[in-house]
Amino acid sequence: MSDKKKKKARKKEKKPLSSTAKFIIFCVILVVLFLGLVFIPAYIKKANIEKYEYNNFEFIQKKDGFWYTMVQKGAQPYWIPFYYHPSELEDIPVEPGLRDKFFEIRDNNGSIFITLDPDSEDNQIVIAGVEISRITGGRYDLLNVPTSSAFIKPPKDSVTETGTPIITCMHSNNKTMVIWLTLSDKNIAYSYDYCIILEALTYEEMIRVADRAMYHLLGIMS
Repeated sequence: MSDKKKKKARKKEKKPLSSTAKFIIFCVILVVLFLGLVFIPAYIKKANIEKYEYNNFEFIQKKDGFWYTMVQKGAQPYWIPFYYHPSELEDIPVEPGLRDKFFEIRDNNGSIFITLDPDSEDNQIVIAGVEISRITGGRYDLLNVPTSSAFIKPPKDSVTETGTPIITCMHSNNKTMVIWLTLSDKNIAYSYDYCIILEALTYEEMIRVADRAMYHLLGIMS
C-alpha cells in the first residue's frame, strides 16, 4: 500500500473514546442539566416577581384587564382594582406628603368633594372621580371619609336642577377637602391648602393621574 493510501486510511479510522473521556462528558451533561433545572426556574420566578410586585405590594392582572393589589385594613384584606400598574405611572409627579392631608381630614371628621367641569366632553373624567371616591369613601373601609361629587360651575346647557353642589377650592378648609379634576398641559397632583388639584393632559390621562394619587394615598407609591 502506498503512503498516500495509508494516510487516507488513517483519516477514515475513528478512534473510540476512552472510558475516562466518556465519564467526563457524562459528568458535564449532568452538571448542565442540574444548573438548568435549578437556575432557570429561579430566574423565571424572579422575573415574575419583578413584573408583578411593586414596593412590596403584590399585583395581579386579571382577564378584565385591571391590576389588583391587596391592601390590609386591620385583619381585613381588600383586593382593590386599578386601571394602571404603578410602574406605568412613575412619570406623574405628586406633591410629597399629599396623603397627610387626607388623613387630617379623616381625623377631623371632615368630608371630601370631587369637583369637575360639568361641560366635560368625555365621561372618563367621571371614571377618574370614581377611582378616587372608592378609596377615600367607605367602599373598602380604608379612609372612610364621606365623599361626594360636585361641579366647579353650573352646567351650561342644563334646564333642570341637578342637585349637584357647586364647589371650588374656595370652599376647602381643614374639615372640607376639595379635589379638583381639570385639564392642563401636564399630568400632576398637588395642593393649595386643603384643595387637591389633579391636572391631566387629556380625560383619559386623568384616570392615570387619579390612580397615581390613590397609590400615593395608600402608601404604594411615594
